[in-house]
Amino acid sequence: MKPIKFVAAGDVHGDEQDPTTIKALLAFCADYKPDLVVNIGDNWDFRAIRRGADDTDQASSLQRDWDEGEEFIRSFFKFGQERIFLRGNHDERIFDMSTNVRSGVARDYALDGCNNIETIMKETRGKMYPYDSTAGVYKNGSLTFVHGYGASMHGAKQHADAYGAGAVLFGHTHAIDYFKSVSLDSREAYNIGCCCNKTPSYTRGQMRRLRWQHGWAFGLIHEDGGHDVFQAKERNRKFIVPTNMKTF
Repeated sequence: MKPIKFVAAGDVHGDEQDPTTIKALLAFCADYKPDLVVNIGDNWDFRAIRRGADDTDQASSLQRDWDEGEEFIRSFFKFGQERIFLRGNHDERIFDMSTNVRSGVARDYALDGCNNIETIMKETRGKMYPYDSTAGVYKNGSLTFVHGYGASMHGAKQHADAYGAGAVLFGHTHAIDYFKSVSLDSREAYNIGCCCNKTPSYTRGQMRRLRWQHGWAFGLIHEDGGHDVFQAKERNRKFIVPTNMKTF
């Protein structure tokens, strides 16, 4: 039985996506031909409806954000026989608005948006998970995939500690990082980078974006449940990836 080939990518952020990274990712998928694709979340940005949004963010176009996020997920979900969407905290804003606001107009708009996402999942045969640190977890073999629920400098260690044996792949912090615990059950975590613009205006006062890197993860899930994980990382606006894998 052949191993399952997977690609995990995310943090696209709708109209804040980085076109060069998106183009490279989709070209890579066409070449690699994965069996499983995982969108790790924050497919949309929804900055206009975030808590604490300033006047500029509130005035930004939700339509462009909708359109570009939808175009990406439909393109990404053309690959693989299994397609997973792990909603991120940005994606969850529209679901929160559909239940938590007092304005009927805003609530109806949000409900229409939630229905649109459900339609995308149905039409692309994608399986969607909520933004939730326990319910928003997809497992396959020894790999665990989550959007990400810790944003500290030691996020990889946090996730390795939280999600147990095997390896967990996550995004959320937009950084590329790796951690392996000192443990009998071999806990690992891969922070896989982002596919978005690295300098959105609403983070201009944050130093943490200096760690952001463009990239995605891919690899193999073997019949015995074991795995091999590889990191695609940007170098001078290009991505060099080790795809010619052999067993010796």
